[in-house]
Amino acid sequence: MTVRPTDPETVMKSHSTEAILPAMPRFHLRQGNGLYWPITFVFVTERMGQEIMQERQLILDAMPPSERKKQEALFRRYDPGVSVQAFQDTLRLFGIMKGS
Repeated sequence: MTVRPTDPETVMKSHSTEAILPAMPRFHLRQGNGLYWPITFVFVTERMGQEIMQERQLILDAMPPSERKKQEALFRRYDPGVSVQAFQDTLRLFGIMKGS
């Protein structure tokens, strides 16, 4: 029996079109219904804010269209940009300016 590279048993599967959810999200908690609840932070650095938004995009990209609207509604409950601004405002209160 000769095995050819094109045989279904030997062809590597491409995962590029699969939607893969983060295994252990850092900024969101998975609920029993499969949706992700955002963890609310009072103070967020700019970098952390960017990472939260990146994680959100990964989650949304992997969701089926039927669940995406519900997930977007949950994400709208917490805007990490507000927490980034709160952190910057607190630093300014103590005379710490961005880039100093």
